[in-house]
Amino acid sequence: MPDDVQLSREEVLELVTQNAEMRRLLDEHQWSGLTPAKSQGVCPECCGSSRHGHRPGCALDAVLKAADFH
Repeated sequence: MPDDVQLSREEVLELVTQNAEMRRLLDEHQWSGLTPAKSQGVCPECCGSSRHGHRPGCALDAVLKAADFH
């Protein structure tokens, strides 16, 4: 991002609000992939099961951990 970009307080607050909502949605839907019978859910990114967790290198898991949702 160029150094000369200036955001107003309102623009920053809007971006913070949008970011929080996106992270909330990621957390809510992290196990909403195709779900095998008798399963609690599968991550749509790495196909890890909700029972055993995300697989190593899962981008969705990394984003949620960075946001302290885990």
